[in-house]
Amino acid sequence: MANFVARDDIWKIHINRESTASKSWKTKWGFLTSEYQEMFDNSKTMRENAKPKTVFPPIEDGKPLVQSGSKIVPKTAAQCIGWKVGTEQRLNPFGNAANEAKPRQNLGAKLGWPKEALL
Repeated sequence: MANFVARDDIWKIHINRESTASKSWKTKWGFLTSEYQEMFDNSKTMRENAKPKTVFPPIEDGKPLVQSGSKIVPKTAAQCIGWKVGTEQRLNPFGNAANEAKPRQNLGAKLGWPKEALL
């Protein structure tokens, strides 16, 4: 069962607080309006004074874009596919984590439980 009088009183309190807050907003937070306008004007002048975007030269077929020493990257979409092939051992000097992820002890065997109990 709903108490309509209490809900109405709560609604009146909310409206009263909102009207009080809207009246006091100018004195408490009115300085932000000039700050936002100043930021907008600054950003507008920065956009007008910005350098033009960087223009890259066109890609010529047959000419490699990236060269590292004597290695030439093959002509691909990203210009870097396959350049780390064969370096897997050097990438992780501490070994493969998949080989080291085995459990050290078997709790079921240690407690003498059958294998069916662990399922």
